[in-house]
Amino acid sequence: MKKAIITTGGTGGHIYPALSVAKGLIRRDVDVLFVGSQSRMEHEMVPKENIRFEGLEIYPVKSVKAFFKLVSAVIKSIKIIKNEKPDVVIGFGNYISLPMITAAFLTRTDFYLQEQNANLGMTNRLYYKFAKKTFLAFEKTYDDMPMKYQNKFKVTGNPLREEIYNIDCREERESLKAEEGEKILLITGGSLGAQSINDAVLNEWEKLKEEKNIRIYWATGKTHYDKIFDKIEKRNMKDIIKPYFDNLINIMAAADLVVCRAGALTISELIELKKPSVLIPYNSVKVGQYENAVILEEREGALVFNNSDADEAVKTAIDLIQDEEQLRKMKLRIKALRNTNATENIINSLDIWRN
Repeated sequence: MKKAIITTGGTGGHIYPALSVAKGLIRRDVDVLFVGSQSRMEHEMVPKENIRFEGLEIYPVKSVKAFFKLVSAVIKSIKIIKNEKPDVVIGFGNYISLPMITAAFLTRTDFYLQEQNANLGMTNRLYYKFAKKTFLAFEKTYDDMPMKYQNKFKVTGNPLREEIYNIDCREERESLKAEEGEKILLITGGSLGAQSINDAVLNEWEKLKEEKNIRIYWATGKTHYDKIFDKIEKRNMKDIIKPYFDNLINIMAAADLVVCRAGALTISELIELKKPSVLIPYNSVKVGQYENAVILEEREGALVFNNSDADEAVKTAIDLIQDEEQLRKMKLRIKALRNTNATENIINSLDIWRN
């Protein structure tokens, strides 16, 4: 039986693509071990998917103590490789993948990398020259790489949840009982919410109430929900305001327009579903959301606003959702960015299938 080690962690943006590939490998009878942090969200998420998990004690290297924790994690990763004897190691970024990818490099074990964002993260920047291949979400990243290393990269798109490839947007609108001519506006700042987006929606709530043909799905985030719900007067029974939507991808499929942040997976989901959007990237340079947003903006598939201009973004969204011709053009432009099923593309590209 073939064996693979998958490594990443910390945030859903890294973990979900890794889980997608892990499940795809398991469907092909590959024995998969997921290596992540023993204290971040993956240590609960991965075992729930019935995937073997090994946790490392690893932290961002910001102190001498953290550096020695990293060295210890690399040593443990080498032991894991010697015990498991994997055919391949696949890293999905974040500092949590650094020990295992370093161990793969030191033991001369074949390894691959996957980058979700427009710009390479730290671990992937360190090791792309030595990887068998680095799978990229976006063409822009490939174009930015040095010419002599471009053969080390392949643009596949981001691995997404399998169900997204089978979603029918019309069926999702029917399931929400959307009427003909009714516009669906999805507003979300992610599972934690986004204060600037929430404040902007509150500031424009009276104007939104006047738009009788717009149905709003607003995910406020858990920490903001009670405060927001106390402030607004719900304008009709069809507006849905929740901390978070478990069926967010279904609502996105049904939506005419999405107002949201610009995380890497969000951008990939918007592309796959061909959804026009108004993007308000998180303004931390480290997160890299602005670079992600530019990918859609340059194709004229999204409008991008700074965090400080969130009010203007929401005002623009209210006007844009009524402009059917503009929305139609945006959908057509987004279509050119779509890739094939990234999970299958990545799995098919691994050398482990050669005998």
